[in-house]
Amino acid sequence: MAAKKTTIKEVAAAANVTAQTVSRVFRQNGYVSAETRERVLEVASRLNYVPNRFAASLRTGNAKSIAVIFDSLKNFYFAVMIDYIQRAAQEREYGLQTILVNSHTVTESIYRDAISVGVTAVISFLEVEPEVSDSVNNFGVPIMVFGRRTDYKEIDYITTDDVGGGRLVAERLIARGCKSFLYMSESFGMSCVRDRYEGFSSTLAEHGFTSGIIDCGGGAQHLLGDYVSKNGLPDAIFCFSDMTAFGVLNELKKYDGGENTLVIGYDDISSDVVLPVDLTSVGIDKGAYVKHMISRILDKAESGSTERIAEKAEVRLHIGDTA
Repeated sequence: MAAKKTTIKEVAAAANVTAQTVSRVFRQNGYVSAETRERVLEVASRLNYVPNRFAASLRTGNAKSIAVIFDSLKNFYFAVMIDYIQRAAQEREYGLQTILVNSHTVTESIYRDAISVGVTAVISFLEVEPEVSDSVNNFGVPIMVFGRRTDYKEIDYITTDDVGGGRLVAERLIARGCKSFLYMSESFGMSCVRDRYEGFSSTLAEHGFTSGIIDCGGGAQHLLGDYVSKNGLPDAIFCFSDMTAFGVLNELKKYDGGENTLVIGYDDISSDVVLPVDLTSVGIDKGAYVKHMISRILDKAESGSTERIAEKAEVRLHIGDTA
């Protein structure tokens, strides 16, 4: 049978103080004499008392924490980035609450759920629905779309220069002598998908080339096979993300081992985690990128500023083994 948890009232009784005094000791808020503080801490340690910070956050409306919204546990990029976010938040003495949703966008109800425990700010890897803007105005808890841009003025965003990243990919592949190209993406409703393709296709056009397009949101296997059967194997494939690129590399093994097609991804996971394949990919210093984002959103939340954050970070091309 689990041991009964010690309550704040039991600590107060044993230390001969009020429950409010015990609360002030652990919240480090309000005057408590050094002698009383020492006595309360000694009793709490002896009775194995653990303060319920979650309950306290509900009372005060400030959990000193950040909510992070994402939509897949299978996307390795989210795991890498959330790890960086956790570390950056801890440096500011904030906790992290991860929220996995069965949605490709943040709805008003998802936003309300995220702020229901009194978080200071919300970070989302997903784009937001327009009605979230009204909720941000009503509740005053900022939401930062991270890694994608948004046109809604009440919603903050910090993202990579996706158009510039697409340009870097096209320039690299053209320099490698490629003549036929394919862009493998997910839904073109996402701003980052459109922006990466814009940079890629416009640079190809400047050199007299075009690119095929595959929406592989449901998986690359049969879609790539259908494309190759109709158009032949392309010289180069630019993938919307590294996760897509790894799937493509596996599928390309069916065609001469995949050695005749160059592949470039986006996110540069290989620079942060040791993987069997060192993928050529567009990326950024993720640690610095996340620290900057955390600093911007928390500074805004703590100050109560209403000034919008809308930034793009410069990217670079990591040259791996695949292009």
